[in-house]
Amino acid sequence: MHRIILDTDPGIDDALALFLALASPEVQLEAITTVSGNVNVDLTTHNALALLTLAERTDIPVARGCAYPLLNQSVHAADVHGDNGVGGVSLPTPALEPVAQHAVDLLIERILDAPDVITLVAIGPLTNIALALRREPSIAQKVREVVIMGGALRVPGNVTPAAEFNIYADPHAAHAVLHAGWPIRLVSLDVTTQVLMTREQVAALAQGGGKVKTTIQQMMAYYFESFAPSSDTAHFQMHDPLCLASAFAPDLITWEPAYVDVELAGSLTLGETVAYFKQSTQQQPNVLASVAVNAERFLNLFLERIDQAFP
Repeated sequence: MHRIILDTDPGIDDALALFLALASPEVQLEAITTVSGNVNVDLTTHNALALLTLAERTDIPVARGCAYPLLNQSVHAADVHGDNGVGGVSLPTPALEPVAQHAVDLLIERILDAPDVITLVAIGPLTNIALALRREPSIAQKVREVVIMGGALRVPGNVTPAAEFNIYADPHAAHAVLHAGWPIRLVSLDVTTQVLMTREQVAALAQGGGKVKTTIQQMMAYYFESFAPSSDTAHFQMHDPLCLASAFAPDLITWEPAYVDVELAGSLTLGETVAYFKQSTQQQPNVLASVAVNAERFLNLFLERIDQAFP
């Protein structure tokens, strides 16, 4: 059993990752921490609460996290995810409130209370996790693993030619997290852009489905109809669900040790993730980097899990 805290900024693909976590018997979802990213933190927190309500899992605590990056101005991705973060879909009124704890405090408490047990799955900007490290550095020795959706190592970025969104949104936080000395799996655009869900797969999943499947179809319809035409694609890249799945099924991905750093000073390359694989360097690897993926196996897993868990 993988005891996971999901740090997230829902987000259409974040919502799919959350549903996959709830649908996977290998996962015990300990808590959700929210952060500003795809939309502001008020909306990401509301979306997390509403998605749990929709899935009838109001037993899982949600802690509101950071509203701003460590140093830079906020950036959002409403053009991809809609003004409310979930493609304009009207989610149910949340049947639970956020816990009183700030996300940073919850992360520290849960990790220290269960040494070598908690896996952090971070599928948004890394602000909460960087601040948790700053406040309590010992968590780096207490966490089981950190699995991050972020970076573009051998491929272009998706928010600038150099940078992937989650890293670009708070590059200073990403730098701190990558250099904390804890075990990291980095699930980058190198593999997530290879995992493509089609309109036809979404339609088949939604046939005869209940509330969760209908909501997935509605969110994806927004993407296909509003965003996809401008990028000339009929596929949805499953960034965050793949990252979540790799926390309990790492063999979906081929990994290579690498030293990864983040560009903090470049005026054109801010947030670029620079990876050293087999090149000569004095630096030791600080991540296991994703270099290949079994996309068909992952998509089958995702579709089967959602179909079975949310009839």
